[in-house]
Amino acid sequence: MSTNARHIRLRALTLEDALVTWQWRNQDEIRNDFSGHPFPVNYEQEKEWYLKILGSNIPTTAFGIEIVSSSQLAGMTFLKNINQLHRQAEFAILVDKAQSGKGYGKEACMQTLQFAFSNLGLHRIFLKVRKDNTAAIKVYTACGFTEEGVLREDVYKQGEFKDVLIMSILSYEFQILDRGKL
Repeated sequence: MSTNARHIRLRALTLEDALVTWQWRNQDEIRNDFSGHPFPVNYEQEKEWYLKILGSNIPTTAFGIEIVSSSQLAGMTFLKNINQLHRQAEFAILVDKAQSGKGYGKEACMQTLQFAFSNLGLHRIFLKVRKDNTAAIKVYTACGFTEEGVLREDVYKQGEFKDVLIMSILSYEFQILDRGKL
């Protein structure tokens, strides 16, 4: 199999996807890993969030991660707080736990970076990840992100404060990555 084979594709989210993502966002493991919203979400809240996201691509662009062979939704990627003046955005990703470990997260990250740098003309993409989320850090590092710093005891999870890493990649760093990764 070619190293350029695409197992996933990014696509626009649809309101129908809310039925799937609502279930993901209520899984304890996903809520624990995702630093954002720690509370259970009802379907009405998920639909409201979708209506907000689907109405505009700025300041947040969201993509569905679709498995090419089955057209199944496997996750979502986000470019948040897109700043056109400073040409930067924050990256985030959520992958269905049933689909983790299959390389979809890395492939989706690379495709999202390609879109950010080539289509939006951004210069810097950064992310925040809990320091104890070693699996995610491994994927981000493989996608070319480098550590910039630590937000000490920045989030409260599972009864304790956790450090958060800031990682980033610049457009010219992405360009020199092995094209075989795309």
